Amino acid sequence: MASLFIVVLLVLSAIYLLLGLLVSKNITSTTDYFLAGRQLGYIPVTFTLIATQLGGGMMLGTAQKAYYYGYYGVVYTLGMSLGFLLLASGIAQRLQSFKVSTTAELFEKCYQSTFLKKIASLLSVMTLSGLLLAQFIASRTLLAGLGLSNEIVFLLFWAFIIAYTVLGGLKAVVITDVFQVIFIIIIFGGILLYNFMLHPFLFSWQSLAQQQTLFDTTSMNSADIAATFLMPVFFALIEQDLAQRFFASRSKKVAFWSALSAAIFMILFSFVPIYFGMQTKLLNLPIGLEINPLIPSLEYMTNTFIFVLAVCGIVSAFTSTADSLLAATSTNIAEDLAKQYIPPKQRLVFAQIITCIIGVVILLLSYIVPNDIIGTLIKSYELTVSCLFVPLLYSYYYTGLNKKPAGLAMITGFIAFILVTLYQIPFGGLLSVFCSFVAFNTYNAFLKVELKRI
Repeated sequence: MASLFIVVLLVLSAIYLLLGLLVSKNITSTTDYFLAGRQLGYIPVTFTLIATQLGGGMMLGTAQKAYYYGYYGVVYTLGMSLGFLLLASGIAQRLQSFKVSTTAELFEKCYQSTFLKKIASLLSVMTLSGLLLAQFIASRTLLAGLGLSNEIVFLLFWAFIIAYTVLGGLKAVVITDVFQVIFIIIIFGGILLYNFMLHPFLFSWQSLAQQQTLFDTTSMNSADIAATFLMPVFFALIEQDLAQRFFASRSKKVAFWSALSAAIFMILFSFVPIYFGMQTKLLNLPIGLEINPLIPSLEYMTNTFIFVLAVCGIVSAFTSTADSLLAATSTNIAEDLAKQYIPPKQRLVFAQIITCIIGVVILLLSYIVPNDIIGTLIKSYELTVSCLFVPLLYSYYYTGLNKKPAGLAMITGFIAFILVTLYQIPFGGLLSVFCSFVAFNTYNAFLKVELKRI
């Protein structure tokens, strides 16, 4: 089985690299590289939005929570889905209309502050790097579950992912996202349908309700639930890798329908990792310390070939998120932090070099970080949300903004994040956002700033 998995994985990796090579021929500027020429239509935007969230947190992380808590494992995915719904309610169209490359640029465009733009970009880079790190951790967990603790395979696989992102930028990311999401839908949709045909009673409402009673939820912490649900919601509204898709959309209409479609898909697809994570517990399948609960149930319910395809589907899930995060991180660095120092003719090459360096550095860091996938994601969310959520949200809806309240909101949010993290204060992420909100509005009132609704 291990040999078959490696062969299929390398074939898929080669396809991704080939797609990256094909689209790289049409890239002549950083606008093409980072924003696909701002010409993405409904299908590519929808699929790439789904791909940004269909990663390690969605698949392995959700299955892990479902193994312990049953249906409550869906909390993280519901947060992401609500974020998409809020984007579809008007924010996605607003983002598309700004005609910028990064969310950090809004501090320069709306607050007239280059300094705040750079600070926001640095925070975004830190957060996106944390999220990218979570995807690398997810891949290591997956290989461990298969008994494939082969560092050569691990490094070679990620070398392919980094390579096609370096070559083709957002265009390569989008075209591989479409391929990966379709592959995931076919494989997991087929497995779920097969199980439904064999055991239809398991999918009845009565059976589903009875299954939940077998899980112990007494150890669940309300503060952790709130953070797991709300942080993805808040972050979705300011997240660079999501916003980058809307910046690249060819119209507001495309941005709206794509966000709405992605929300519906995420809600429906969340049942997949929940189901398999719960079945591992209900069937009392053996699970080791380094094995994700998604793996044993898939192996139990399928034959070797289908199991290998399913594992490759999981791989596609977190690689589709990883390449998006890699592209978004390099966009922040190249467009916000280094653009003014690089001659125009050299910016495209510089962008590719930065993308490569980021990928390699984060890959190496994955060797020293613990395996708590959801925890890594939530902490990454909390940092940026604490500092940037309030000033960015105001920039979506108001003009006449002043940079001083925005700066104070960022500082207050950052200090609050550090304190609640150090002292492990319940509902710390929400408290940080609240402190930032109070600081922003108090300073606005002190300066007598008159905000005008757009």
